[in-house]
Amino acid sequence: MKLGYQQGDRLAYWWVDRYVDVSDVQEPPTRDAIARFFAWHRQAQLPEIATVLTRVKGEVTGPVDAAMVRQIQQDTQRLGRQAFENAVPDLADLMLTLAPDQIRRMESKFAESNAKYRKEYLKSDPGARTEARFDKIMDYARLVYGRFSDDQERAIRDAMGPYMQGAETRYAERVKRQQEWVALAREVSTTHPPKPQVEDRLRKYADHWQRPPAERAQPYQAASQAGVALTVTIANLTTPEQKVHAATRFQKWIDDMRSLMREGNGASSQASK
Repeated sequence: MKLGYQQGDRLAYWWVDRYVDVSDVQEPPTRDAIARFFAWHRQAQLPEIATVLTRVKGEVTGPVDAAMVRQIQQDTQRLGRQAFENAVPDLADLMLTLAPDQIRRMESKFAESNAKYRKEYLKSDPGARTEARFDKIMDYARLVYGRFSDDQERAIRDAMGPYMQGAETRYAERVKRQQEWVALAREVSTTHPPKPQVEDRLRKYADHWQRPPAERAQPYQAASQAGVALTVTIANLTTPEQKVHAATRFQKWIDDMRSLMREGNGASSQASK
């Protein structure tokens, strides 16, 4: 985590450039915006993330219920919205400079990503579809809890039915979200409204797509509930040894957060001299 975060500004620029092919004129302000974002994130959000991780570290050692998982989702959504809000002015600046070919590139990259997603997770054979998603779920589960027994893996696979019923719903939401983002970018590129109006439209976009599951359409609510239930099932199948592994893993993440915060404080002190 720490190594990835330390390279975050480079990775973020690579991601933006991959989707829009940043021009020579756009490059300096884009790099500056990313640097500002990470400076803010170190100071404003790493302490909150460490607090959330500390709470979850205590929870994973005992029985886990749906309320705990939903709280983690709410924390993630809240922090995500704060990060988006911080980036809105710079996002507006970038959107106002996008050329039509850059927006077409963005649309093409979304299409490529979706084709890969469909090929991997929406296979026509239901068994193959479940197996692909099972492998992804277990990657995350093993990251937290370590190794799982064959019996545990069978129980998890058997519990995936309701979650897999929401596969098409989750994909449809993904595509719709992308389509609305491209439409927003194209509208801004075409009409060039004042920056405050672009910022307002970005916030409305976030308001719509960052709504809590309870405020979404019923199919999405069902898919979300199934995901929570599966997470609870996995957590409560774990042994005491696996729970210790999870607590240790969270402590390492917490240590990384605190180390990154110290690095940020050191950089701020140097900059003020």
